[in-house]
Amino acid sequence: MTDSGFHSKGESRRGAALVLAFVVTLVMSLLVAAVYILFSDNVSTQKYAMDRIGARFTAEAGVRMAVNLLSLETELPVSTDPYYMPDDSSGWITMQGVEGRALVVIDPRNNVSNPWAIRGVELRGRGSVGSMTMDVITHYVPDAPSRYALLVDAAIPAGFFTDGRIVEGPVHCNGIIDFSSVSTDSTGDPFVEEVSTTTDGGFRFSGIGFSDVPHPDGSSVWVRPYRQHLAGSPTWDYSSMQVDFTRVSSYFSGLLREASEMGTVVSGVKRIIIDGNTILMKSSDDGMITFLELEDGKNLVFILNGGMPVYIKSGQQISMPLTIVATGSVYIYGNIRGTVAGDNGPLAIVTLGDFIIPSDPSFTGGPDWSAPWNIQTESDLIAVAFLAAPSGELRSESVMYPTGEQNFEIYGGLMEKRMGRIGTGISGYHLAIEYDQGLKTVMPPYFPLLENWIITSWMEDPDYGENGTIHDDHY
Repeated sequence: MTDSGFHSKGESRRGAALVLAFVVTLVMSLLVAAVYILFSDNVSTQKYAMDRIGARFTAEAGVRMAVNLLSLETELPVSTDPYYMPDDSSGWITMQGVEGRALVVIDPRNNVSNPWAIRGVELRGRGSVGSMTMDVITHYVPDAPSRYALLVDAAIPAGFFTDGRIVEGPVHCNGIIDFSSVSTDSTGDPFVEEVSTTTDGGFRFSGIGFSDVPHPDGSSVWVRPYRQHLAGSPTWDYSSMQVDFTRVSSYFSGLLREASEMGTVVSGVKRIIIDGNTILMKSSDDGMITFLELEDGKNLVFILNGGMPVYIKSGQQISMPLTIVATGSVYIYGNIRGTVAGDNGPLAIVTLGDFIIPSDPSFTGGPDWSAPWNIQTESDLIAVAFLAAPSGELRSESVMYPTGEQNFEIYGGLMEKRMGRIGTGISGYHLAIEYDQGLKTVMPPYFPLLENWIITSWMEDPDYGENGTIHDDHY
């Protein structure tokens, strides 16, 4: 073989090797580029997802901060105009622990004309993380003591929620709620529309003990409406927030200044008759009658009775919203004729002591005042009002009277720190509460808000329409 042949074959092999190396390099470059593109896409996708989730959580956190801010107040914002939280020029809040900011607008409901309506708020939150922004809109309604048919701090003892008991309204107790029944089926078992307790309290069933369900195994009690309660909160809630009774009591004490400016502070009187829209007052049986006309927006009366009781009952039915606050105990010595919640109501009577039903002198033989200032508790009593004793209880002066059990019916609601005795089952009174459904949306004048707010709706990524902004007043 000649030298030229060897050279030709060697050059051919080197050329093939170069081509192969080029192809391998090209393929590896393409693979590296593909991997880089895929990796970059994954990183971008992951960052997009993380920023989007972070923006949503930041918006939600901002809304929760606004709810906490509002819960520290005892009154709704006076203005209906939307405002930032916090109230500064920019509105943006740097969130601790995350690389994001939140913008929250608080917009009180402005399409309600009744000044005592429980006005909710719309919270419009925007979260920003990286290049992503997310919005949420939530509607919150404040809670109020008057929203409850029965609100108790200490406990609802055995004997209240038993066969035949019907409460068609919300009930809450910070302590233990006892349920009992002796019926063979659920037909007459206790009925409560909505009931809540706390983790420090709990639901206790006769013969069984504590349970988180409305019918424990082996129990004869079926708390009605059973199927609704099975769904849990809000109709059946065993881990609700506590209601701060001390805060409520302190709030009512602070209304003295408001009443002073209104000219409706009363002192030195012993018996009162709410006669239509006029308060009639006497300090002794043979004393002069004094008058307080409830006009020009006078919806608050503050009675300075200290350690001395004041007796309150009604003549003609009142036709306006009114709250009466007494610093000492209130004796209900006759029917209370308020008006249901709405344009002409409600009526609320608040005592910083106890509510006491006095024994009628027709039973005891004791002295009494002349009519119409006399005690009238010899038979059934009705109170069309919300009664609040945040530091005390509702009780009878003597559970032995009247003889033969009578009814004390509250058409409205009752708040008391602890449940007192008003009867024995064969004497005194049987407590009945018929809830005024209007109290779910209207509270008595100058009543406080509670710290627990109720969410009524939640919407993510809303469509704001053509303007695309969260700042507009559209609630």
